[in-house]
Amino acid sequence: MDDNVSQPWRNYNNWMKTILFLILLPFSIFSQQDTIRDTVKVSLDNNINGAYTKYNDNSNIVNIGFVGDNSMSYKKFRLNTTSNYALSFKDIITANEFVEKTNIGYENAFISHVYTNSFVRSIKNDNSFGIGYGHKFKISKVDLGLSYAILYQRTSYLNDTYIDIERNSFRVKIKYDSDFVGFFTEMYYQPSFKSMKNYIIYGNVKLVFLPKKRLNFILQDAVNYISKSKVRMIHNLAFGVGYTFNN
Repeated sequence: MDDNVSQPWRNYNNWMKTILFLILLPFSIFSQQDTIRDTVKVSLDNNINGAYTKYNDNSNIVNIGFVGDNSMSYKKFRLNTTSNYALSFKDIITANEFVEKTNIGYENAFISHVYTNSFVRSIKNDNSFGIGYGHKFKISKVDLGLSYAILYQRTSYLNDTYIDIERNSFRVKIKYDSDFVGFFTEMYYQPSFKSMKNYIIYGNVKLVFLPKKRLNFILQDAVNYISKSKVRMIHNLAFGVGYTFNN
């Protein structure tokens, strides 16, 4: 670029040359039912976001995030997966964080698996296996779910060391819908059996504006906190436009 053209950009901001924020269209499919047997329900809720920043020293910062909550149920059987992914790099990768939770349930009992990979926390892989029991309630317009599970966790680090921990897992799930706003949260609190000071908190918090319309707006935050980690808190904040498909 010609120096006469680029000079106003430099004068405008000594640090930042341009900022481009990209929001990719998320897609949502809620309670899509098998119209023949009316027993299969599928729910897909996924949000992708990205940001690009370029500084006047020609360095670049790129952030990409993904949050997904997808489920299928058939009679008393259900399958649910929740995914959180965040990637950041400035010339080199500075963050590459992935969490995938899978629940398989029958009536109120379930088994679960959580897989984690974290560049920031130097975690090569983290696997938690659990078995538990949950129950759902409805209070007025609020759907409430509570559950408890026992977990076995093995964390392997990039330096080829690993630790084994047994944990409790308490979960609360809240969902509320009105004509203007919908609120959803699913949070886990997982203290170690040996020490209450060693705990994990993770989950999603989501606001949906105009949730009963086909076109709506979504603000979502995925939280991952580990009390014993050098990097305790990781957020993945996403904003997007949703569209609901119903048969």
